[in-house]
Amino acid sequence: MSAVLFSILVVVGSTALAVCGMLFVRTRFVLDELRSHHEVAGYLLGVVGTLYAVLLGLVVVDVQSKHQQARTMEETEASSTADLFHLANSFPNAQRMAMQNDLIDYVNVVVDYEWHEEANPDTRSRSSGPLRHVWRILNSYEPKSFHEQASYQQALATLSQLSDSRRYRIISSRSSISPVLWAVLLAGAALTVLFTYFFGLQSLTSQMIMTSMLSVCLSLNVLLVLLYSNPYKGDLQVQPSGFRYDQRAFQEILKERAVTP
Repeated sequence: MSAVLFSILVVVGSTALAVCGMLFVRTRFVLDELRSHHEVAGYLLGVVGTLYAVLLGLVVVDVQSKHQQARTMEETEASSTADLFHLANSFPNAQRMAMQNDLIDYVNVVVDYEWHEEANPDTRSRSSGPLRHVWRILNSYEPKSFHEQASYQQALATLSQLSDSRRYRIISSRSSISPVLWAVLLAGAALTVLFTYFFGLQSLTSQMIMTSMLSVCLSLNVLLVLLYSNPYKGDLQVQPSGFRYDQRAFQEILKERAVTP
């Protein structure tokens, strides 16, 4: 199910449920009895609404920050892979070809396997093989010139950055919002809507519209938390744009080498 259709179903369903609950209360209580609750219910609704707004705002900011951090780490991982591919040109042919082949395999595995939502934990760790091989190549190589020494130090730093970015991606892809927090968010939204049932307006249409607007506002924010809860899942997941760019760049480099005498 697409994110758009899912969002429509959630918003429409929650709004319809909120309005039905309000209509049910209006049929069970007379208007004057509901009006007698206005003073106390209005004060309590202000307290509950403020507390829930603060909690919901913090959660929304947190999940969006994690989504942005995941996008930044994807760019860092892809950039480090490309930089290491070019730094390999400073080493002898045997080491250069081995490192670049491993890096090409690494990028292909990330794009074709690890970034898919349906990938299981074993598949998401499939890129560890090529990356470990690159580590073994660098750890076993002894630089023989000043130029190789400088490139070697930079390659180690770049590979460390690549490994750290990959570790962040693997761990973040397996994390999610805790069930306790979800229970608090949903309970807070439900209680906020329920508090509006203690009010009685002369115009039933006006109260239905106001209840619907409140329900839409709450459901959209909770939906935002759900869609951004994991930056590597769903229709709003971070895309491997940097790795796709690396794929095209590596292919162009290989083609140029094939035609160069």
